[in-house]
Amino acid sequence: MKQDGRVGFRIRIQPSSRKDEIVGWNEAGEMRIRLAAPPVEGAANRRIPVFLAKELGLKKRDIVIEAGERSRSKLLSAPASARARLEELPDV
Repeated sequence: MKQDGRVGFRIRIQPSSRKDEIVGWNEAGEMRIRLAAPPVEGAANRRIPVFLAKELGLKKRDIVIEAGERSRSKLLSAPASARARLEELPDV
């Protein structure tokens, strides 16, 4: 998905993990992410843009949750400049 200079990608989160980390891409084409934040009162959703912005060298406002607020699988969008960084991530 690409629109208005943005690239869309799917993630699958595992909340309440030991630490925040990007695991890689799964067979469904989703980026697997472990987050230390719990899935309570939106804590994990608030952590996603902060963590991914740091990992991708962006500002947290650049990462937008487009769909999946109440699901472990989410659709995110980021500036097209993040595409190269996303493609560098390993497959799981």
